[in-house]
Amino acid sequence: MPMFKFLPALGLGSIALLLNSAALGQVNLPVAVEQSTLAKDAFSTGTLRQGQGALGADLWKGADAETLEFLLSKAPTLPSTPSLGDAMRRTLLTEGNGPQAAPASLGGRKLLALSRAGFTDEARNLASLSNAPRNDPHVGQALATADLLDGDVAAACARNAALANGRDAIFWVKLRVLCYAVSGERDAADLTFALLQERGSLSETDNVFLSGLLTGAAPKTPPSPETALHLAALRQMKLPLTPSLLGQARAGVVKAVMSDESIDMPARLDAATRAASMGIISGRDLIGLYQSVETDIADVARAMDIADERPYDPLSDVLIYQSVRQMTAPEFLRDKASRISAALSKADSFPRAYALSLLYDDGIGTFDGALISPSEAGQFAMARMTVGDSKGAARWLYAMLGTGALSAMDEANAMKLIELNNLLSILDPTSGAAVAKSAGITVEPPYALNISGGGDVDAEAMARIVEAALSAAVDGVPGQAALAALAASNTAPSGDLLAGVVIGQSLRAAGLEDLQRRMAFEAALKAHYAKREALLPARAKPAQTKETGLTPRLKPNRT
Repeated sequence: MPMFKFLPALGLGSIALLLNSAALGQVNLPVAVEQSTLAKDAFSTGTLRQGQGALGADLWKGADAETLEFLLSKAPTLPSTPSLGDAMRRTLLTEGNGPQAAPASLGGRKLLALSRAGFTDEARNLASLSNAPRNDPHVGQALATADLLDGDVAAACARNAALANGRDAIFWVKLRVLCYAVSGERDAADLTFALLQERGSLSETDNVFLSGLLTGAAPKTPPSPETALHLAALRQMKLPLTPSLLGQARAGVVKAVMSDESIDMPARLDAATRAASMGIISGRDLIGLYQSVETDIADVARAMDIADERPYDPLSDVLIYQSVRQMTAPEFLRDKASRISAALSKADSFPRAYALSLLYDDGIGTFDGALISPSEAGQFAMARMTVGDSKGAARWLYAMLGTGALSAMDEANAMKLIELNNLLSILDPTSGAAVAKSAGITVEPPYALNISGGGDVDAEAMARIVEAALSAAVDGVPGQAALAALAASNTAPSGDLLAGVVIGQSLRAAGLEDLQRRMAFEAALKAHYAKREALLPARAKPAQTKETGLTPRLKPNRT
């Protein structure tokens, strides 16, 4: 359009200035505005990068949104092994475009799966970085779950009140009972609770915690708080939380207990051990908690005795760990190796063995080249393979064997080496075969690997999971394959043969072969400790007097 058509709308001074600038070719262009990438939907958003364990950016290419939503609804709330927790973290925190025209609920399902499994900070972060609609019921449930786990009931209730749709979902109705009770709206709380009872929407555990909250009569023997809502009710009733109450708790609850400074330290330590064995916390998180406990190192000798009792006192592991930290001088190297070996030997369950292996991960690395006994080398080999370091485990098995033949070893250590190498061969067949050749032994499949876990299976759900797994493998959709593995682990009982095949092959199809081997090893290690537990005689824990009991305190804040 010619410029003169605009001139009547301009003043004379403006016209002169415009013409003069045009003549001189000095018209100032607008200042460039820095642009940033628009926020993606919650499902496509990720924080994990290559080199941090992320899957490929095309992990969802070719996936079906409805199938993914179903698999996310079946994601484990209690990962049975560290490898499965790691698979969940790596899959759901990888950035990659989701299926085309996927509903917003898919992103909400992802956030909810993360929050329930204890990855609450990650769920909040993804929600803040994405364009996740805050009025989406699944997004709201994920964030409200995180609020409850963090002890912020007011924030969770505010989300409930602000929800524009989906308010009739059972989660929100149950939450309203808690919110009404906390705010003193007794009639509304009673009415909502009665409605849930009439609909048969309350589990036995729901009934115990919510009725106790409404009546003010706290249960004398409360059940395990399975969900974030149960934990919030337990906190409101000011009920003590002991390690025995964590048996059925979901991963999110377990991690919340570990982080709650108002809870007694034995329960926090037990929760940390469980969380580590689920793969939802790092070794650094575990070490941080152990270092936050103030202890009397003079009690270490007694701690070694307590650690040999059953049921064990988790504080004894702290005392031993604290004593090892004090042994920094080079002249203590031998004593340090002996003490770490003794601490590792106290492991009487898979969770405790995994936690101890994480605690002493760095310490074991300082003993390369030191004079180590065969039994100590065996403990170090077990610890290294427990955290997935097959090469390190093989080096310790070579050290255990020494320069002689297996026949030169005493019978106990020879049998131990064979047992350990059988386990190593699951994690790393090549390393296991090399050790076997040097020792002149044959690799045998470890015991109890082919025992079905039994129990009921949701056949319809399992059929859909298997279909999703096969489809992902054929079409090359690694993200869907990983979710199928996770869903299968949560749907079938532990040890189920069919589920084991689906999980292992789906992890492989997802490009997570390392986790496939780790999962198989972890199953064998669980069988190892189950067999050891069955062979040990039951021993009662001796009574502790006030003068000699272990009473660690949190370190004071010196900042």
